[in-house]
Amino acid sequence: MRVSWNPGELLADQAEELGRKKQAASREALRDAAEQFEALFVQMLLAEMRRTVAENDLLGDRRAEKLFQSMLDQEMAVNSSQAQSLGLAKLIYEQMSRYVPDDQD
Repeated sequence: MRVSWNPGELLADQAEELGRKKQAASREALRDAAEQFEALFVQMLLAEMRRTVAENDLLGDRRAEKLFQSMLDQEMAVNSSQAQSLGLAKLIYEQMSRYVPDDQD
């Protein structure tokens, strides 16, 4: 059985799902979307950095290792955007928050 794994789809799907919600736009939803965008950016950055490392066939077929690395990249991206942000989410939030109405409690 073959499993197609594309880790970028998971974060992208989450961001699209957040955008499709039919609830009123709120600043909290904007903050979540900005953090998810930053996580997606960091994940793509990590994936491109891994592509620059030369591969060798010393250990044979490395499908499992590549799967693990892609899952690790995704988790590192999500954790880094939540814990110690690059600042991209903050900039996106500040730019877009003027177009979103205040939260109504």
